Amino acid sequence: MANISTLGQALDQISRLKTQTSSLDLLTTQITTGKKSQSFSGLGIDALQSKRARADMSSLENYISNIKNADRRINIMQNSIENIKKQSRNISTSLTIAVQEGDYPDLQTIKDLAQNTYDFILDVMNTQDGDRYLFAGADSSTKPINDTGLFQGFLGDFVPDSSDLTNPPLVASGVIGQWGDGTITTDQFISAYRGVNETIMGYSNSLTNNAAGKVYARVDDTAEFDYTVLADTQGMKDIVIALNVLKSIPPVEYAPGALNDPTATTIAADTPPNPPAEKQANFFQVINDLAALINNAVNSLSQEGFKLAQTQAQITLVKESHEYEINALQNIVSDVEDIDLTEAAAKIQSLQVQLEASFRVTALVSELSLARFI
Repeated sequence: MANISTLGQALDQISRLKTQTSSLDLLTTQITTGKKSQSFSGLGIDALQSKRARADMSSLENYISNIKNADRRINIMQNSIENIKKQSRNISTSLTIAVQEGDYPDLQTIKDLAQNTYDFILDVMNTQDGDRYLFAGADSSTKPINDTGLFQGFLGDFVPDSSDLTNPPLVASGVIGQWGDGTITTDQFISAYRGVNETIMGYSNSLTNNAAGKVYARVDDTAEFDYTVLADTQGMKDIVIALNVLKSIPPVEYAPGALNDPTATTIAADTPPNPPAEKQANFFQVINDLAALINNAVNSLSQEGFKLAQTQAQITLVKESHEYEINALQNIVSDVEDIDLTEAAAKIQSLQVQLEASFRVTALVSELSLARFI
């Protein structure tokens, strides 16, 4: 029969105490953190499953971040479009109520309103989210539109000699001047401002060259959604045109467009504020065209807003699907990594009892000696 020395027993007991203490420390850490291990190596063969689930969650969270960014920008764009529509409707309503053929409204008030509305709408078209211009397409670092003054120069001005209308006009520049002095017809004038190019209007190079590109929200590995609305979309462009013409048009009493005849100002009836009916018809033909241009533009922008709303609804559904998947993946990670607190608490209580017993045994063994035995 083999005998174990007192030293051997002591060393064995110390080893057992270390093992129990280590187990106690591990259980304490597990209860504190809620995790089985502080490293993947401690999870054994289940570590791979946890790593894969975490990688999938990270990918989905990135896509959710993309969707949230797109959703925020779509909200800003929708609000901007609604503001443009609201201000444009105010102008259209003013024209409808105040401008009636055969009457002479306070056109200057409407012109001032058009100027203020134009400045406001240009600011809205240059709306940003952080440093991104939302209506600039993929060229989001470039301001989509600026008031360069080229459009004003293109339109020009018409100022007759109010002291004697038979004299040549004091100012007759641009297409408004040509229309005012009868060089071009009313139809030609309307065609000219409707056909103005985007460079003259102040649009960026990327927009005028159709190189702005589209804006997409990448929502998963294979799908992306287009939420592009450009500042030169037909609705916005027509509003910019209409407001520019309206704020630049001469007063009704001088009947721009005349009879489309440079000599029309020589007739006796052509004395303010009583321009002949044909001159009034020319003037109000333009006013009515501007009102129609604005109304059609508002309808066009409503379609843009509808498309944004559809895209927003689609990406919201994808986001909800991703969140459901993340919850499922979190359950997988939890099953692999998390401890059962009830089970861990029971183990730590059992281990504490064992440790107390071990310490008592160790204390008794340490008191044994040959001297005491004798």
